[in-house]
Amino acid sequence: MIRLLTLFLLVMVLLTSCSSAPDVEIPGEVASLENLTVISTSISDVPELNIERVTRYGDTDEVIVGRMGVVAVDDIGRVYIADNSRYLIHVYEPNGSYLTQFGGGGDGPGEFRWISSVVPHGDFIHVMDRSSMRISRFHMSDYRFAEDVEIPSGGINDGRYLPYPTRLSVIDSDHYMIHFGVGMTVNSATEPMIAGRVLNWKDGTFEEDITYIFPANKAIVDREGGSQRMMAVDYKRSSHLEIDDSSNIIHSWTEDLLFKFYDADGAYQKAVYVPYEKAPLNRNEVLAEYTGVEEPWISMIRNDKMPDTWPAFRKMVADDNGRIWVSLITGDPETYTWLVIDPASDQATGSIIRARGQWSIIDVKGSNLYAGEINAESGIMEVAKYKIHF
Repeated sequence: MIRLLTLFLLVMVLLTSCSSAPDVEIPGEVASLENLTVISTSISDVPELNIERVTRYGDTDEVIVGRMGVVAVDDIGRVYIADNSRYLIHVYEPNGSYLTQFGGGGDGPGEFRWISSVVPHGDFIHVMDRSSMRISRFHMSDYRFAEDVEIPSGGINDGRYLPYPTRLSVIDSDHYMIHFGVGMTVNSATEPMIAGRVLNWKDGTFEEDITYIFPANKAIVDREGGSQRMMAVDYKRSSHLEIDDSSNIIHSWTEDLLFKFYDADGAYQKAVYVPYEKAPLNRNEVLAEYTGVEEPWISMIRNDKMPDTWPAFRKMVADDNGRIWVSLITGDPETYTWLVIDPASDQATGSIIRARGQWSIIDVKGSNLYAGEINAESGIMEVAKYKIHF
């Protein structure tokens, strides 16, 4: 009798636990994925993180940053800011003081035409110039130029795609992942894609296989009159891709909070999904944002077949602890809610709410968050470091 009563109580506990679990509706194409983790925490229940501004990086008494480009942070907290008006890279100490600069405009060794990637890794700073189609290495110790290699053609221009390199990731001392944006050829109905190939530093050639191919960012395309116009708008869906410290690939399409993980060879490993109700999209509100835009651009928006909702998010960042940070598009048109997703704990662990167009996460290392933000007094973009209190 005691055993039967114990069994009855155990069954009741299990039934109660199941009935209290959130009723999460998962789309069929998501539910069919292997090794799927569903994070069912309600966004409204995620605690807001306390972040404390520590220092800033930008204009100083010694230097004025021209056109701020890409930003990178190394393992000891030095910050690198590309200046695409002077074609050089500014270096700051972790405390915000100015250290030095390297590079300069031109086609010679260690010079740039357009800095598209800055990656501190190992003994070097790796810089990709997509205009000059080459990668330059600089010694981490004193920022002297070391050597460079030309980037060959992506090799995927088969009549359907027109590739060009957009940025790089460092796999190891001898291999880079070159990321290509692949646009539509004129008068082609083929869907544009993005792709990644591994470049061997030693001989300057690509490995035979393409590592990944994903859909490229959507845009409004007008092909009337024998010409082609393309216009990027905020409500179109887009691809976001990160390479983590183990050279794993994380990809997401902004339609949903679905994050797919691939190994360094492009083989699918797992997926993480966060159910999220996207904000409704109103055509009149979109047109109001483009007041003053001339024809034919405004007509392209007016006649576009818009989706019913905004994308789920705008930007994705992967930190050095395996967490994913995404800027959710909510019903508030003035702000983004940055959601922190931890696949290892199956939870959304925190959020940060900041003004749209004024603040955006660049990188997160340990308990330090680096963001691009508009200085309230000067109106100039700068980089700020925050201490995160989880």
